[in-house]
Amino acid sequence: MKKKILRYGFWSLVLCVASQFANAQSIARTAYFMDNATNRHLMNPALTPTRGYFSLPVVGELSLGVESNMAFTDFIYPAVTPGGELLSFLSPDVDAADFLSRIDPNNFLRMDIRTSILSLGFYSGTDFWTFDVASRVNMSLNLPYDLFAFAKVGKANSVNEYHLDNLSIEAGAFAEVALGYSRNIMNNLRVGGKIKYLAGGANIKACLKKMDIYMSDAAWTVTTEGQMDVYGKGLTFEKDEDQNINGVNIDSPGMGGSGMAFDLGVTYSPIRDLDISAAIVDLGSIKWKKDNILQAKSSGTTTYTGFENIGNQDENESNSTEDQLEELKDDLIEMANFKEQAASGDYTQKLFPTINAGVEYSVLKDKLSLGVLYTTRMMEDENYSELMGSLNLRPSKWFNLSGSYSFMHGKGETFGFALGFMPGIINIFMACDYTFLKVTPQYIPLNTMTSNFQLGVSIPLGLGHLPDKH
Repeated sequence: MKKKILRYGFWSLVLCVASQFANAQSIARTAYFMDNATNRHLMNPALTPTRGYFSLPVVGELSLGVESNMAFTDFIYPAVTPGGELLSFLSPDVDAADFLSRIDPNNFLRMDIRTSILSLGFYSGTDFWTFDVASRVNMSLNLPYDLFAFAKVGKANSVNEYHLDNLSIEAGAFAEVALGYSRNIMNNLRVGGKIKYLAGGANIKACLKKMDIYMSDAAWTVTTEGQMDVYGKGLTFEKDEDQNINGVNIDSPGMGGSGMAFDLGVTYSPIRDLDISAAIVDLGSIKWKKDNILQAKSSGTTTYTGFENIGNQDENESNSTEDQLEELKDDLIEMANFKEQAASGDYTQKLFPTINAGVEYSVLKDKLSLGVLYTTRMMEDENYSELMGSLNLRPSKWFNLSGSYSFMHGKGETFGFALGFMPGIINIFMACDYTFLKVTPQYIPLNTMTSNFQLGVSIPLGLGHLPDKH
């Protein structure tokens, strides 16, 4: 039986996500220097926890990472009267110039969700082994300024033009089975590595390199140049009577692609109390066979005469924000005019590797340390970097606490925390890189959408006995 996984094409997902909560590193960086954090090896396979562990399914490790230069307050405004309803940016009571002054030329959102299905780590002497089975969901958006101008202003004058260049979306899901190993080469030098088998579920990638909209009283002229690629088993395009694509159906879900990835890491202590570490993770790719690939193109110039004006909603109209976005989405789908073409061949999808480099100095006999971590995620078109400083408290092996400050992102809400609590037969771990200072009554962050949150529950196993570093 068919299941729709994308009813209206990528435009629907763009507008739904952008209008609600809008690919990120989901692992909280604040836990990098925390000794009893069970999953610190996800950032550097040479790092080891105080004890081995067996993680409970699903709750063993759940991570959510979001990176964005947008904020909730860019799109939602206070009520006109005390106690009234909040206003969306489409409301006629919101000034267009004020709203658009908050929008960047390119507005991005990246999201990464990682869920552990099974996770195990144990010591064999001073060697440490890990085994992980996890699911990962990634999404990224790039929304140009003119998309919001088009939605807000519409055809306010006799002639308007908009250029929605580089509007893109990518969303995908895959499973990961990983085997990791670390050991000491010398007392003060430890290396680690991890090999991962990747099973691709599905991936959708669409981009409009060019979309020029010219609006006059007589007609709209739309010029497009775009590409849509869909990877997955048993997929077919859903089309309208004009053979324009408006969705994707899946008949027989399954593994549509496979690949490998590697993590490599090292820690080194040149002098007592000083640790230097570096790692690269997610170095690999997924290969999709031609039979599991759908492709479509949007190109050419089309003239339309039947569209109603959008934007500048009349104050007497009662259309909800949801209805307005639905109408806008339908217009954009129609204008995109994606048409299917034959797949050109197999495709290799590269992961976005992340480099972590840290320096930690211990004081008070390892009860207190100061750390600095630099992270760079190598995206397809740009790198996303962060510099974090942390203060790490270790009053005992069963209780660790870290606080952090991130210098590059977060729009002022840059404090993070990590807590490792291991009383007896359970290890509870929680971490967040950007702690929200202001939220709505529904706990939606107001000033920033950038955050990494991680939660885990596991059963402690044998204690590690690593050699003295000096």
